[in-house]
Amino acid sequence: MGVLADLAQARLAAAAAAGLHRALPPVERIDATRYRLAGRPVVGFCSNDYLGYGAEPVHVHALRGATASRLVCGDHDLVREAEHALATHTGAQAAVLYPSGYQANVAALSCILDRNTVVYTDRLIHASLIDGIRLARARPTILPHGAPPPPPPRPPSAPHLYVTEAVFSMDGDRPDPEHLRAFLAAGGDLYLDEAHAAGILGGGEGYAAAAALDPTLRLFTLGKALGLAGAAVLTSPPLAALLRTSSRGFVFSTGLSPLLARALLDLLPRVFGPDGDRRRARLWSNVRRLGAALGEPKPPSPIFPILLGANDDAVAAAAALLDAGFHVQPIRPPTVPPGTARLRITVTAAHEPAQIDAFADALTTVLARRGHRPTVRRGDLGFPAPAP
Repeated sequence: MGVLADLAQARLAAAAAAGLHRALPPVERIDATRYRLAGRPVVGFCSNDYLGYGAEPVHVHALRGATASRLVCGDHDLVREAEHALATHTGAQAAVLYPSGYQANVAALSCILDRNTVVYTDRLIHASLIDGIRLARARPTILPHGAPPPPPPRPPSAPHLYVTEAVFSMDGDRPDPEHLRAFLAAGGDLYLDEAHAAGILGGGEGYAAAAALDPTLRLFTLGKALGLAGAAVLTSPPLAALLRTSSRGFVFSTGLSPLLARALLDLLPRVFGPDGDRRRARLWSNVRRLGAALGEPKPPSPIFPILLGANDDAVAAAAALLDAGFHVQPIRPPTVPPGTARLRITVTAAHEPAQIDAFADALTTVLARRGHRPTVRRGDLGFPAPAP
């Protein structure tokens, strides 16, 4: 097979021995929260389709594909219209669409940063944010989870950028808005990843709107609460122009599909209108219901991390829940820090109250058999998470 294939086999074997084997869950016949997994019917509690739009059919319009980079011949009037509409609905000055959230974060950060930029990050930020900073060869100062970034000097000798998430993807908590306001007021710049806040907070606009923040750049994903795919960087016109001309993920990548742009244009009035309001109300009602069952009366997000510590414990608990008819994926390193393997549970607007109650009962039973309680643990274990 060759030396590389032999090395791959050895690395896979080592991962399996450490309880880190991964396999694609064979999901099929999805109907909102219900689907089949490996041939058995289950109710899912690990989707990021927070508002339930991903379960709805999308009309396929008779449009061509993107065919090339947008700077070559892959631009399309629908994509430009979608960018304008998204900026309008989210209160942004400009939007730049990318095929995925990961690509957007890597492209934007690697474009706007250099070695002279003073960068601070929360230690639990997403891998895409870390990779974008690394690609820029910036030298970040990694802060404890929830710790405030220090204010830049006056006058600043270089740009000072703080990179954080609006809702942390694995812990479900939020940054303290006072920390972010103080940093911005002192002349700092803020990169805010709204992946798990887009569509569900601030009337759909995200955490920045809910907390009255004005980030320099923010990521708005289309593939979670909006149920589509892709992402946009929302920012000022000069930074948007820089991203379109210099970010490698934009310049050297095929543009966003006009099919997706058309679907987004159809969806945005619903997300930011009465239909979205009803779905957000159902979502947060379901969030509070599961939170009450798990001993957390005011959950900050639809994400509930149940920390179990050992990789094998998380895998075994997920398998037992599957036997009970519920699908939750075990989350292990490198997605989370070593020793913090967990069940990452998510609730959506599409869940029925009876499903939530039955799942909470099954979770309590499964964990009790392994000597655990269904306790929600948010944030860095070495640094307390800020209050919601």
